[in-house]
Order: sequence, then structure tokens, then C-alpha cells
Amino acid sequence: MLDIAERSIQGVIGNDSDELHAVVHPRAVNREARTEPPAARGRGPRAFAATGSWLAAAFDELTWATEEHVIEGDLVVTSGRLSGRHTGDFVVWTPDGTVERAFAPTGRIFSVRQAHFQRVLDGLVVEHWAVRDDQGMAMQLGWIPPTIGYLVRCQRATMRARREAARSGKASS
Repeated sequence: MLDIAERSIQGVIGNDSDELHAVVHPRAVNREARTEPPAARGRGPRAFAATGSWLAAAFDELTWATEEHVIEGDLVVTSGRLSGRHTGDFVVWTPDGTVERAFAPTGRIFSVRQAHFQRVLDGLVVEHWAVRDDQGMAMQLGWIPPTIGYLVRCQRATMRARREAARSGKASS
């Protein structure tokens, strides 16, 4: 079960759709997708792959290193570090599927602790949720406290993301 959970994490951060189709159940749900693009909010490998594409658009050099794990029944918990470099606009979505804001790339590197909880049944991930250090990541990437110049760059990035969402037929506000 640990192998399946690890492959799922690596499939998402590596933006590997084939790997996700091998380890994610067709009806699997990612409970963290509420601030992700609408395509990531569905079920199954395609939704998990949409999360991977969303991350890949904003971050290069993404790596996950598990430091500890616990298996209890059908639940696998992995705790470790996510690291990467912020090289593209990081778009945050509202629960109703509109672009809330975008963080312009800073080129900075981050490394934060996370814990991923995955329910594995019959050799496939059926559910995922996580605890992340989003504030720590924001501070390392220079999102907070923001400079006036960075706020202007983020406003431009948000406008770009909203235009792109409208062009691709997704709701934006």
C-alpha cells in the first residue's frame, strides 16, 4: 500500500498521467482540489493529472521526499518535504471555479513539510487529502510580506489567468 501511495504522489508532482492511471481508482477523489482548476475537481486519474498539470505550470524542479509513514487499515499517511522553484503563475481558484488570484513567479526555491493521507483499496488510491504548510511556502517564495512591485505583478498575473480561463471556456471573475 505504501508503494501505491508514493506512486500517486510522485505521479502528481511529476505530472505523469500514465502513472496516475495505474494507481488511482476511476472514482477517486482529491479532497484538496477546492482551490485548484475545475478539471482537478472531478474524480479519477484525469482529475489527479489536472492537479499535476496545475502544479507543473507554476513550479519546476518539484520533488517529494517521504520522511515517515504510517499505515492503519486502508489509510496510508506519508509525511515529508515538497520542494520546488516558482517559475510560472500560481493560480488559485475559488470554490465556484473562478480565478481568485495568481501569484507571479519569483524564481525562488521552497521546501515545506506536508502530510498526505490516502485511502487505498484493492491496490488503488480512492481518496486523498493533505495538511500543508502554505504559509511557510508563501514566505519562502516572497509572496508574504509582498512588496508593492510584487502586488502589481500578481495583479497582472491574475488578469492573465482570468483571460485564459475565459478563453478556455472556464468561468472567471
